[in-house]
Amino acid sequence: MIYMRAAALPVLLAGLLLAGCSPRSVEMLTVAGPDQLETTQSGSFTAAANEDAKPPVEYAWDFGDNQTASGASAEHAFGSPGTYTVSVTASNRKGKASVSEAHTVVVSDPPVPAEIVAIVASATTTDTQTPVEFSANVRGDAPLTYAWSFGEGTSADSPRATHTFMEPGSYVVTLELSNAHGRDARTATINVEAWEADFCADLAEMNSTFFERNSSVLTEDGMQQLADNLDILTNSCPSLTVSVEGLAGPFERNAQSLSEDRARAVMQYYTDNGVEARRVSARGLGRAPGTSKKSGAEQFRRADTVPVN
Repeated sequence: MIYMRAAALPVLLAGLLLAGCSPRSVEMLTVAGPDQLETTQSGSFTAAANEDAKPPVEYAWDFGDNQTASGASAEHAFGSPGTYTVSVTASNRKGKASVSEAHTVVVSDPPVPAEIVAIVASATTTDTQTPVEFSANVRGDAPLTYAWSFGEGTSADSPRATHTFMEPGSYVVTLELSNAHGRDARTATINVEAWEADFCADLAEMNSTFFERNSSVLTEDGMQQLADNLDILTNSCPSLTVSVEGLAGPFERNAQSLSEDRARAVMQYYTDNGVEARRVSARGLGRAPGTSKKSGAEQFRRADTVPVN
């Protein structure tokens, strides 16, 4: 029979307890974090070891983009789009026991709303026969929808548009751009002048029309001469203004009033055929100076159309 001193009993019991209940290692690990992020958007990542793991428990993070962190929680933002495997290792007992877990994060660029940086026009001043080409510097995720409005009832829906303005004036051209994330609009002003042939600026002479003696009634031959002038005024030089100057020949009655009537008759012909009244003036010059003989007098029974530049 073995006898033991009472003082040795507590020491033996303590040894038995330590031998049967050693400190717990890190055996389980949970990790949580966002599944999706946008570039530069910060995400919160957390990890937790089994609750009975003996402290201190150390955590080491690897975010898959050459960046690391430590601690049970970490904040991280990814600079480029892609799919990243975020791994964390938890260890205790000075690294003698460790467990690793991974979490996948898909990172994408943030959505870019439609934005118009600038409207580009091939010309901001044009004429009624020269087309203007329109385009725009834009930003935004595809697909982008374009809606052009040219300020006079017509439109287009392509990134580039070409348009001819048929009437003089000032037009506000609008572009509306849209995508799934937003809408933007900008305008450009186009000034349109009437088209004119190159010779209009230098035109100094037009056809005269001739009258019967003591008459201010246009003849058929006279209207044929005016038809050429009319074509110039309505088609080639639609901005040209003219002064109609009537004359009377020798021995014609009431020379001043007759010359005025002849000028007004030509002016009436022009305005009746589409020339704006503001572009035509009329005056009578009376009897042509230096005429006193009947020979060749018909050349003075006329009205001249004089361009006013």
